[in-house]
Amino acid sequence: MQRVFTILVLFGALMLTGCGSRPAAPVQDLGGGQDVTRFALTSLKGTRNGDRLDVAAVFGDGASRIEVELHFRVTPPTTLESGRWQGFGAQGNVRERSSTFLGGQSGPPSIGGSFDLHGPAGQPLYRIRIPVQPLDRPI
Repeated sequence: MQRVFTILVLFGALMLTGCGSRPAAPVQDLGGGQDVTRFALTSLKGTRNGDRLDVAAVFGDGASRIEVELHFRVTPPTTLESGRWQGFGAQGNVRERSSTFLGGQSGPPSIGGSFDLHGPAGQPLYRIRIPVQPLDRPI
């Protein structure tokens, strides 16, 4: 009986780990035509000044990179006021899908979210994801 119980527990643990979702990729190609499967968030800096938060993020794979500038208004609710990006010889505007801001009253502010990078004609080319993390390096 003990052996059957042990096997059932191990089988249950195996099933639970197999059902877990993988974290979303930091950069997803939505039509930009570039291989971004190895891209990672390599740099994240930000500075809060009153109700404004300016953020600079860099995603890359060692050979190529995407640089993103984000400007938030952090009065509740936090919203992206403007954003620009450049990379792969292109540039454009950033549109917010979702964002999370933690004020940082006892430490640096934290930001995270999902954003679409649009091309010159307004079409979405890439989606970036920033996990919520402290901005401990100022711009």
